[in-house]
Amino acid sequence: MERLDNELLKLQFLREEHQHRYQYAARFAKGVVADCACGIGYSAALLLANPAVTEYCGFDVDKEAIRLAGQKNVERATFSQGSILNLPCQDNSIDTFISLETLEHLSDPQRAVDEVSRVLKPGGIFICSVPTKKYEHYCSELYGPNPYHLQAFAYEDFRSLLKSKFNFVSIAVISQEIVSAVYKPGENQTHAELVMPEHKDLQNGSFIALCSRTEELSHRSIIYTGLSRIAYDEEVLIPLKKSLAAAEKMALERWDELIASARKNEEIIYYKKQAERISAERLEAFTRTESLLKERDKNLADANALIEQLQRQIKELSEINADDKTP
Repeated sequence: MERLDNELLKLQFLREEHQHRYQYAARFAKGVVADCACGIGYSAALLLANPAVTEYCGFDVDKEAIRLAGQKNVERATFSQGSILNLPCQDNSIDTFISLETLEHLSDPQRAVDEVSRVLKPGGIFICSVPTKKYEHYCSELYGPNPYHLQAFAYEDFRSLLKSKFNFVSIAVISQEIVSAVYKPGENQTHAELVMPEHKDLQNGSFIALCSRTEELSHRSIIYTGLSRIAYDEEVLIPLKKSLAAAEKMALERWDELIASARKNEEIIYYKKQAERISAERLEAFTRTESLLKERDKNLADANALIEQLQRQIKELSEINADDKTP
């Protein structure tokens, strides 16, 4: 269960997961409530719906989230930028401190628990949740490691951390489930029988702890119904179908581009072959011309030699005739 932003709030099953956890926490909340890592503040109205809650103070390290939370204008709610490691709260000033899915993000969760203890009144309550270690590993194998999770809590580790500051610590597991519900439409269902498979893994979710220095707090087995299976599938599958359709469209466009590119390549190859043919013909023509020129030069040389021979013969005849005429 990570932080919800405005885009994720559009997914009802994610919105319901967060709402159910805050609805459960609201059962135990009282007085001045501090909600650390409140995100965009959707939890304020859920907690203030409990008449025992008199004031809500939301804190988050994200400045933009606090700005969006403040725009909700929820009566008796305030939002401030702040960290669970250094809370902007006076000692002994908070009746109920809530921080869901926060401690696993910290390199030093003990410091956070110390800080919560500082701001809580002597009879104050600390409600917190963290993914179980088994669930954390399951998610890592399925989705890949979460780089923002610095801790993975086994039950005893989580209990020891909380017991360092609180005398009474009660831990349960909360998770979003797919269930079969039997109900009478129109009737207000306030009680439901919980039937679980014999070999169900009870740690596929988050540990949720109720902590106090003065009183024992007890968990209740509760089912919060939400989306039906078909509505869940619709919400998940429609965006998936749109994504697949967009991917298919992109693939077809890419295919058309590849075909066009292949045609261009064929044209380039054709013109290259034509250029090579023309070059070969020109080379052949140059070769023939060169041969003709060599033959011409040879004939000219032969003609010059013949002329020179005839000239010598004429000269010799002329000299013989001149001698014959001498007395």
